[in-house]
Amino acid sequence: MNKIKQYHPKLHFAVKRYSLLQYLIMLVITAYLLVSMTSLSAEHQLIAVVTVVIMSIQNGFILSRAKLALAMEGPRLLVFPLLWIASGMGMAATLYSASSIVSLFVLANAVRHRNHRRPFNLSNEPENIA
Repeated sequence: MNKIKQYHPKLHFAVKRYSLLQYLIMLVITAYLLVSMTSLSAEHQLIAVVTVVIMSIQNGFILSRAKLALAMEGPRLLVFPLLWIASGMGMAATLYSASSIVSLFVLANAVRHRNHRRPFNLSNEPENIA
């Protein structure tokens, strides 16, 4: 057990903020699903469940720094709100679409900073190496 190292990938603050936003949206959808389970049709229940499952998987990929995780978020943020609207989920679809639009802006910031590296500290280096 002494040889096992914990895996804690370093994430930029923008990526953590996006992941937290997606987690909060996922919790709201789950609460909506639990509260209105009896009034939703089977189709709407299935769409909400698939949304929560895909969001949780994607959030896990983001937090583990998978290479394509943030790239796959854009299409997901465009397809799932359209699915909610097309199925006729009413106000819930409108709120989910609005949160997806906000998420797209936060995602753009997260993608911009996902490969953020601190600049080299060249003050200690010989001049010819720089």
